[in-house]
Amino acid sequence: MSKQIQLHCPSTKATVDTFIISPYHSPEQTYKAIRLALAIPHASLYTIEAVPITKLDAIQDGQRVLVAAAPQEHMLPDSPPEYEFYTGEEADDVDPDLEGYGLEWDDMSEREKHEHVTSLNARVPERRNRMRITRGWEDVRDEIARVQKMEGADGTGKGKVDVKECEDLIQQRWNITLDQFIPDTYKPPKIPSTATTTRTWDTDFVAAVAVLSSFSHGQASLIREHLVEAIQLRIAEEIDTRAEGHVQTGDVLSAIGIVFERVGVVEAKGVKVRTKPVRAKGKERRKAGKARRKEMSGDE
Repeated sequence: MSKQIQLHCPSTKATVDTFIISPYHSPEQTYKAIRLALAIPHASLYTIEAVPITKLDAIQDGQRVLVAAAPQEHMLPDSPPEYEFYTGEEADDVDPDLEGYGLEWDDMSEREKHEHVTSLNARVPERRNRMRITRGWEDVRDEIARVQKMEGADGTGKGKVDVKECEDLIQQRWNITLDQFIPDTYKPPKIPSTATTTRTWDTDFVAAVAVLSSFSHGQASLIREHLVEAIQLRIAEEIDTRAEGHVQTGDVLSAIGIVFERVGVVEAKGVKVRTKPVRAKGKERRKAGKARRKEMSGDE
């Protein structure tokens, strides 16, 4: 008997309300049809609880099915994300064999905090859509101000930032590199080098992502969704001005504002920042963001 289901791809926001699984089609044919229906190169199926669906026979008529568009995509439960400040309140649910188990939150290393939150998500999967904000707004706000000084025309403070240290902190907090964190769709092109082909990130951009990681230990996939949201909002707002499609430092700061607005921090509400393309240079780029340079400084 044929089954009528709904397909939803969280990473592309695409939904197919009516998709028919025919008993006369092979699994390969069905997966190909799913990829075509959602216009994605890959399709891994999940229940709304983010449990992998390994057999098409297990799918029920009328079911909503989540679809991952890439093999490495980390599927989250199909529920509205929750936001809360977190300093170890769920420690009883963490694997007791973890290094750092039993320590106070502030006494844990960056990597131990990552392992702590990752363990929670693995052992209590129904809470994987909970954004645990692991740092207070005041400290984050102060670091945002320093990043904005780097973004300014005079580049104040860039020389004081250790890019390698920022990249190391990002990897400790998320267990992935900066380059792995940014979705391929939004990466700037690589710059040919005499030795190899590399991608060089601006100092202010690396510093901004380090701030983003500082309150989202073990939650790279969840915080990435907020970054993509910020990028898409900017592009939509600037559609008539040839908006830069690649990720910008301002997108990272906007993603930070989105998170702290949703957790209820009044000071972060409605925050917008000027946007500057990563690695952009010259007077024209600086002038384009002049009207927004002072935003997110606390002035409403």
